[in-house]
Amino acid sequence: MSSARTERKVVLAVREGHIEPRLLASARSLCERLDAELDILARVAGPALPGELEEFIESLRAAGVSYSLARKPEMRRRDIVQYANTHECVATVVIDSLEGWESVAEDRASDPWSRLACPLVTAAAPKPPQN
Repeated sequence: MSSARTERKVVLAVREGHIEPRLLASARSLCERLDAELDILARVAGPALPGELEEFIESLRAAGVSYSLARKPEMRRRDIVQYANTHECVATVVIDSLEGWESVAEDRASDPWSRLACPLVTAAAPKPPQN
């Protein structure tokens, strides 16, 4: 008797300069808990990937975690939402923070995250308390 495995994916959207260990660990943990593959959408400007992302990909390979990587030099919030909403198997989207994506959005007043058809996880490092 065979059982069909439901394909699930976690989308990790990263931006150069905002790739923190907590963000990467959150995405990997979700993949493990959900038995899901990882789709990495990377907003990087140059031909080389940031070192943190290279190391993360190596750790995924070593652990046997299935992943895909798409470079998107001009990725905006709505691009992430569109990607997730057009792939039925996406269980969740992981980003560092809601802040900062607006700087590349054409319409800063819009809220594409509200149209996301799956849960959105923000995994930024907590801000230190202000005195």
